[in-house]
Amino acid sequence: MTIDERVLFGIVLAAGVVIPGAADYALSMAGYDTVGMVVWVVGYFGMVLAVWYRWIRPLDLTGPVEE
Repeated sequence: MTIDERVLFGIVLAAGVVIPGAADYALSMAGYDTVGMVVWVVGYFGMVLAVWYRWIRPLDLTGPVEE
């Protein structure tokens, strides 16, 4: 069973925002505001890095070739 790339992209985006956000909220409510912020930044940056590595990096972004 393979998963559609668009669905996988959506799951990665959602997980990269929801999971660090929920962890930040829980840690902030427990009194660990700074730790929560660090967890959110690291989780969000990890998602951005994963999206770049999987979907953006392989694109061949060249302009038109003039002859």
